[in-house]
Amino acid sequence: MICILGIYLAQATAQLPDTIVVESRQTAPLVESSPSVTKVTISDATDAGYTTLSSVIATTPGVFAAEQSGEGSQASLFFRGTNSSQSVVLLDGRRLPEGFSGSYEIGRYRIFGLSSIEILRGPSSSLYGANALGGVVDLRLAEPLSATELGGRSILEIGSYGRYSVALSYLTNNASDQKPATNGTAVSVTSSHDNGWRDNSLRDNYTALIKSEWRLSPHLVLDLLGSFDNGKSGLPGQATSTLAADLNDWEKDNGWMLSPGLRYQDTLTNAAFFWSHGDTTVQNYIDGTNYFGPYLYYQKFTLKRDEITAFADQKFSRNLTLGVGVTFESCYFDQQDLAAGTSTWTDTMESLGFWGRADWAATANDRIKASLRHDSFTDFAGKSTWEINYSRKLTKQFYAHAKVATSYRAPSANDLAYGTSGGLPLRPESNRGSEIGLRYESEKRNRLNWTLVAFQNELTDLIDFDPSDNYKSFNIAKAETRGLELGIESQLNKNLRIFAAATTLKTEALSDYQGIVLKGQALLRRPTFTYNIGTEFTPNDKWIWGIALNHIQGREDFDWDTGTRVPLPNANFWRTWIRYTLSNGQEISLRIENLAGETAPPSALGYVAQPRSAYLSYSAKF
Repeated sequence: MICILGIYLAQATAQLPDTIVVESRQTAPLVESSPSVTKVTISDATDAGYTTLSSVIATTPGVFAAEQSGEGSQASLFFRGTNSSQSVVLLDGRRLPEGFSGSYEIGRYRIFGLSSIEILRGPSSSLYGANALGGVVDLRLAEPLSATELGGRSILEIGSYGRYSVALSYLTNNASDQKPATNGTAVSVTSSHDNGWRDNSLRDNYTALIKSEWRLSPHLVLDLLGSFDNGKSGLPGQATSTLAADLNDWEKDNGWMLSPGLRYQDTLTNAAFFWSHGDTTVQNYIDGTNYFGPYLYYQKFTLKRDEITAFADQKFSRNLTLGVGVTFESCYFDQQDLAAGTSTWTDTMESLGFWGRADWAATANDRIKASLRHDSFTDFAGKSTWEINYSRKLTKQFYAHAKVATSYRAPSANDLAYGTSGGLPLRPESNRGSEIGLRYESEKRNRLNWTLVAFQNELTDLIDFDPSDNYKSFNIAKAETRGLELGIESQLNKNLRIFAAATTLKTEALSDYQGIVLKGQALLRRPTFTYNIGTEFTPNDKWIWGIALNHIQGREDFDWDTGTRVPLPNANFWRTWIRYTLSNGQEISLRIENLAGETAPPSALGYVAQPRSAYLSYSAKF
């Protein structure tokens, strides 16, 4: 199992070899995957008290994810120093709709009902196309046909600042003692409420997930995926700024996706086809006063997205597998000024992508993977991307990896809505990334597991806004990021486990960017050093106790009041959890966040850390 802080919180037991999908879009052994891949088991994350996607991702090496004003609030997500808009979020391989800026509102997503989260760091556009410039997050649902632990689970949580949350899940199939399952369904719903610890920071959130599978033949499976989320939150503003929002500011967001698909698998062929449709809407009400007088932003942003994807891998010999794929996407955007009752911008963007890949076992210990892709677009220039990955088996459980790849981020609706500087067409933002790394995965849980990666990203054609042309968008900026990622996990004995993850990061703007980052300066808000370290003690079958520390240092932000860059204080966030197992599949748990009362901002100026908070939960299986 991969090294990751705070995730493996159940007592160590023998397990079958783990697998991942995100690196190749096909099931593969985790031990053979790049050390830039992390797999998070959701049952263990839930045991540790994690509830939001951003809180789980924040425990992985190479990724900085910070909620702006507490659990479930808006969050920033930086893969190896890239922007929040330069990553992709999937649900079982289907792309979830992103917002107008190309970023995902990851604070909307709850993790209950998922089976795992697979995180791929580094450029990945040769398989996933637009926006996979920094990395990919794939939210994996349970596989109803192969599930053995059937039934339901419920969780009730209460805590600080008016927090309460209720979650229910149920997994079923028609397997019997004599026959394997031919159909099954997994469904979950989550509802949470939080008064917030700041003025006007109330949050309500509802999510639902469903996956049904039908085996049509021994090799062919039909599946249907669905997701729904709805939320409303206050916008507390930035208390340190004279431009702080009024206390009646709010945001509503909702989204849904429905996706039927087919999977075919035999000894030589793996193939998949799916169609997905997704809708996402964000509605904002923000009023206040700035240097020019009173203002009101009462706007609604709607995105409707359709995708048709088909791909197949064919094993031509014992050592060679070749694959091809095609994707068609259509996105409709509508930006409305609700105060004026008009649409200020609408557009439909379409793209068509083709890719091919090869997987060649050159020797018993050497393996080469390569992929090539081209995407064409209706609204801007097309883009070709490629990837070459080499791995060397040093021992049965010890692998060395090297990778060079290119990727891109497509111009977002926000980049195009107000026109381009000089009427020139925009080019996609580009990244050429390289990495080398090691992965050691022990066959036994009572031994040391670890990953180590050195990486570098060269970012070009970054989109900026031209102040000499009414801040219209154009390609100008360049930047570089590089660093090291380390993950360690070890079960020292049956009662004691330790875990740690650390990332060093250096960023540099190679040109002036957005008027607030000058050539030679570091990119804003990215920490230069983070680490997560903790331990878990299991004295017997009933009790689990754990404590962990998250350290963040070396961040800078931009103060709009003074027009200067300012350093953010270093921060140490402690958390602890205790679980007690009752009879009949029942558990009670207590977790305490920010144990030491850290006040340093987790993300940006004005968004200081949530004070010490305690949460009590009860869960039961049925």
